[in-house]
Amino acid sequence: MVNILHIKELLNDTDIALRDVALRHAFSSFTEPVDITGCENSALIILLNLTYPRKKVDDLLNKKLAKKTLNNEVHIENCLGEVQWLHSHNLKYPDIRVSKQRLLVALPVLHRSVLSSANFEACLGWSHDSAKVNFAKLFDCHFVWQGKKSCLARLLVEEQAKWKVVFQSLGMPVKDYLNLSARINSFLPECSQPEIVDRHSPQIRLPYHDGYTALTPVISHAVQSEIQQASRQRRGKFTHVEFTRPAAVSDLVSSIGGNVCVLDYPPPINKTVHGLTHSRLFRVLNGESVLNIHALVRSQFRDGITGFLSIGNALALKQRREQKVTSIKQIRAGLAEWLAPLIEWRLEVKDNGRGLVQLESCKGSLEYQFLTVTDDQLAELTVPLFSLLNTTLSNLSAMEKYAFHQQLMPVLKNHLKWLLTHIADEDKQFYSDAENNRSRYLYLKGLRVFDAQALSNPYCCGTPSLTAVWGMIHRYQRKLNEALGATIRLTSFSWFIKEFSYVTGKKLPEKTMQGPKQNQFRRPSIIDNKHCDLVFDLVVHIDGYEEELLLLDSQQALLKACFPANFAGGVMHQPELSEGNDWCDLYSSEVLLYKKLSRLPMSGRWIMPTKHKVSSVKELIELLKKHTSLYPTMFGYLLLGTPQKRTGSLGRLHCYAEPTIGVAEYVSPIDIRLQGIKNYFNKSFWMLDAQECSMLMKRV
Repeated sequence: MVNILHIKELLNDTDIALRDVALRHAFSSFTEPVDITGCENSALIILLNLTYPRKKVDDLLNKKLAKKTLNNEVHIENCLGEVQWLHSHNLKYPDIRVSKQRLLVALPVLHRSVLSSANFEACLGWSHDSAKVNFAKLFDCHFVWQGKKSCLARLLVEEQAKWKVVFQSLGMPVKDYLNLSARINSFLPECSQPEIVDRHSPQIRLPYHDGYTALTPVISHAVQSEIQQASRQRRGKFTHVEFTRPAAVSDLVSSIGGNVCVLDYPPPINKTVHGLTHSRLFRVLNGESVLNIHALVRSQFRDGITGFLSIGNALALKQRREQKVTSIKQIRAGLAEWLAPLIEWRLEVKDNGRGLVQLESCKGSLEYQFLTVTDDQLAELTVPLFSLLNTTLSNLSAMEKYAFHQQLMPVLKNHLKWLLTHIADEDKQFYSDAENNRSRYLYLKGLRVFDAQALSNPYCCGTPSLTAVWGMIHRYQRKLNEALGATIRLTSFSWFIKEFSYVTGKKLPEKTMQGPKQNQFRRPSIIDNKHCDLVFDLVVHIDGYEEELLLLDSQQALLKACFPANFAGGVMHQPELSEGNDWCDLYSSEVLLYKKLSRLPMSGRWIMPTKHKVSSVKELIELLKKHTSLYPTMFGYLLLGTPQKRTGSLGRLHCYAEPTIGVAEYVSPIDIRLQGIKNYFNKSFWMLDAQECSMLMKRV
């Protein structure tokens, strides 16, 4: 930790009201912990006074009130009673109906590819009776002491001699102090897990050894606290999840008034899809550009240019090389986005001759040349396109200083030529690698989902969970095998999102018979959530015996009939009838499949695995700022112990698990086309890696 605020800076404030506000913030879970080393007496006075409601305390440094509190056996007993509800992971989040349970476990196994509580110092949260939220603050509030983050409960368990003196200075006898330490020690075992799975706790099934285990996802207090701290420092993009009874959820949620911050990174799907040929033609005839001008003002392209121009400022050679590679990738991606509408138009004309007659009306324009020139001559348009690029930049207020820039001109021109050359060479890669592959790929097109979970895990909002995609495919596999009497395996998938939009408003929960009166239908309280509608394509790799794959080839109707109806908690529909009935196709040739995939609309994005590692929330947000094509999402679970038998479990075995945050790359179809067929099949597929202590998505 760096730049830690010391409590001395707050104690020097003579304005009592302002000082109290600052001190309450300093001892809250949503702020960086304050250093109390050397001011232990003042810190204990503050902690004792925090156990009262605000209206009963005029000054948190009131030593007289603190002494009276410490000698009040009933009050201290109430505070002590809440120590047994301290947790490492909150079972009451987000459903406060989970009661009389707590989870206190060691940190999970560290995985470099994901962010979890294993990346942070262990710290405790509290969740119990909302009426006792203030009592918990005495032993639960975190601070930094002698360079280590801790809380009073932990320090008393460690029997720090300094704190015995501090308690004595406020009038507590040594005998009472030792009794207090012993009781806290009994309330804080190294591990405490429920023997019964509460009926309000969610459960999912995932593979474990030769069968399945039921998992209950639980949120880490340490990770949630770090995200709240990052949101207060305005480091990244956040949205809120609201709780109407925050004190019943946890001390952390109570301290922020029930407005819990979560990372908000929806997929960058363009809302305005490029129109049909006649609408683009109309714009050309009216002297308007059909190119994607917005791509030139986006942060990705602008950061690429500024990064390239500032390469000399980096001190080390390695830093300069890394910055140059990153900048060139961003510049090339921006230019590809700029050209995307013309490339898409050219593909339509090339594939089916659409609009050839109408094109005669714009003969002589640069657009006409781009659409009708042969592949071998496409690179000859570099000069007119480069001139148009600089003219466009000069007309954009945010980018005009980069137009005709002496250092940029060679770079922009070379990469424009590279793009045009690779577009022209596209078909050559097909025919040079045209052998049939005996692998089977199932291509599912235009799948529509309504009201899917946009909270991929309790920390991230945006793209639905990757494990939700895997779960849907696994359910599909089970139904297919049951119908066919086979043992085929849907081993991995590639995911393309065409459309995405958040659903506004809150969902009214369905009536259930759960609750105190289980013989009556009642509607539970509203739990805030984030939902989305999306349209996507899936490419699924199928593995199995050859005779079973041949059987599958002749069962097109069965493939459609067995397809699941739900995804990520939302309702899934097949494409509309107007879009045709060929939404479910089998391919045995990677070449033929890739030719289809290379024609996907430029407005969508492929969700690709990456090799980026993250070790903190700050590092994650900095990475997202530096690489604008990266987005956080749910990568899977880390097990918090060994699966075991528990009453109320959906399976034979049950385990509590912590959801993780990973980073995926959102790549445009034009980039996939330019990188080629081998790159797509080698780097675009996801699979579930189920290990003894983790179940995480990874690249095949």
